[in-house]
Amino acid sequence: MSAYCRFKRSLALWGALFLLLSLGVAFVSARTSEEADLLFENGVVYTVDADDSTAEVLAVRDGRIVFVGSSKDGRQYRGAGTEVVDLEGGLMLPGFFDTHIHAPGIAMGELFDFTLGGVYEPDRVEKKIRDYVNAHPDQEAYFGFGYETNAFDGEESGKGPRKERLDAICPDKPMQILAGDGHSMWLNSKALEAAGVTAATPAPHGGIIEKDEKNGAPWGILKDMAMTLARKPSFGTEKMTAALKEYQKMLNSYGCTSVLSVPMFGGIFDVPWEALHRMDVDGELTVKVKGAVIFDSTSDLAEKKKEIVEIAAKYDGNYLRLTTAKFFADGVVNTRTAYVLEPYADLPQSRGVAMWEQGKLNEAFAKVNEWGLQAHIHAIGDAAVRSALDACEYANAHAPKGDRRNTITHLQMIDPTDIPRFAKLGVVASTQPYWHFKAPGYWEPEEYAAIGARAEREYPSKSLRDAGARLAFSSDSPVTPYPNPLVAIQVGVTRNLVEASLFDLPGIADIDDPEYLLDPAERLPVREMIRGFTANGAYAAFSEREAGTLEVGKAADLIVLDRNILEADPLQIEKTKVLQTYVDGKLVYGEKRGKRSSTGCGVYPPGLLVSGIILSLALSRLITRP
Repeated sequence: MSAYCRFKRSLALWGALFLLLSLGVAFVSARTSEEADLLFENGVVYTVDADDSTAEVLAVRDGRIVFVGSSKDGRQYRGAGTEVVDLEGGLMLPGFFDTHIHAPGIAMGELFDFTLGGVYEPDRVEKKIRDYVNAHPDQEAYFGFGYETNAFDGEESGKGPRKERLDAICPDKPMQILAGDGHSMWLNSKALEAAGVTAATPAPHGGIIEKDEKNGAPWGILKDMAMTLARKPSFGTEKMTAALKEYQKMLNSYGCTSVLSVPMFGGIFDVPWEALHRMDVDGELTVKVKGAVIFDSTSDLAEKKKEIVEIAAKYDGNYLRLTTAKFFADGVVNTRTAYVLEPYADLPQSRGVAMWEQGKLNEAFAKVNEWGLQAHIHAIGDAAVRSALDACEYANAHAPKGDRRNTITHLQMIDPTDIPRFAKLGVVASTQPYWHFKAPGYWEPEEYAAIGARAEREYPSKSLRDAGARLAFSSDSPVTPYPNPLVAIQVGVTRNLVEASLFDLPGIADIDDPEYLLDPAERLPVREMIRGFTANGAYAAFSEREAGTLEVGKAADLIVLDRNILEADPLQIEKTKVLQTYVDGKLVYGEKRGKRSSTGCGVYPPGLLVSGIILSLALSRLITRP
């Protein structure tokens, strides 16, 4: 073979190698640019976007949504490394937002010495407390949680249980028990003594010290702001972290991917910033947390600003951030401390308790908005709701212009003339649909007894929606012990009995069964209920650019349900199971159900593949030619 032929052959070989390598690079480039990490198909993808659209396929790459659309168009995202999840006819939704919880929720019971939730017989209440004291005789003090305010009869049904019940169990050491609703505390005589509460002690503004009407002695119950007189329980970070880990497992199992965590009344149970921060730094948070600091009528605004600056700087992390200032406008109906426009039906001399003087509340709202926080205010009674709206209106007029998203939560009673003000003022309505029916054993003896016929019209939802208000839903966990949004969605759609087994009842077969039905005119469609737990929740939490809808570019915070609740019997929604929960594309709940794609070159452009074959044949002929 001549030198020229050898040179020609060598050149052809190197050229072939170069072209084939280039072709390989092109193959890899094409594959990398399209292939998804996760591909969900064979179900309904409800995006909850502005068009209320559904899709067939959703693709995720690097924790972000890269495609939402048809099965045909989604094929290009399937590659050899793609994990394909068969939705099996189920429904995919954005991850749920709970816009009002108290972390660590029901796991608080693990932090206190004992918990009394769900115990309604006085003898059983006392036995549970006594058993704990007898088993732990060396403790210097006792802190309990969760007594039911409607577990006692007679005078105790209004004032709360007497201190003498606790004195008979523990006469020589302080004992304090926080009610399940967080608005009253039961103390024995030693705890009252330690708090400095006597017959002569005046109640702080916004609080009630219940007293014996015969002799003026403390009854044993502190309500609302009066609870700040008592000693605060203290929990170690390690214990709190363990409780939070259990709590977030429960939240993830219910499809929750984001929450707003707020302090309980009087700061008795603050946001556990340090424990949440440690989990965030260690990559152990599987729920995105926005947090709040608490303001009450005694707060020094200058000191509060310092506290806000410190918390915001120290705990601004990946999944944890301070966004909110928490206020209380009033108490609750069952303790007759909700602030109402008309007197209580069974306590005609009282309209409840206003926690703030209006001028101070107005100024506090304006200040927190000026500092870049949203105001989030508890308001149960119609007078409290009006006061909160007045404060929002003042802040809109006096704080620097900005994106406030001030929020009023609970909204048990709203005067009809105030409903249009929500949309007009841009106020978010954060309600708890879990409570929007006539709860057996509670609605009639507690709510109807307190406010009479007004209880028939409580918790307006559709009226708010129809007036243009943005509804964001929440649980107020642990007041709602098991914060499953699917349960709340069913209640919002039916306004009727749910989780009947918890009440030892057989359940209902007719959505209009009248016994537990609460104002059916306030029902909302299932899509509106889903929106309140997703898109609107994200908006309320300043997260709508990142999550809340299933759209390209957003975080892959999403859930897979075992059935399509858009078409399900409304009375069956509560039976729906969350199969999988993803946060930033990472599976945080459920079993891994996806399989690697068997289509190794499914995303290679056909034209490129054909060109490669033709080039290879041409080069082969060149190489073998003499």
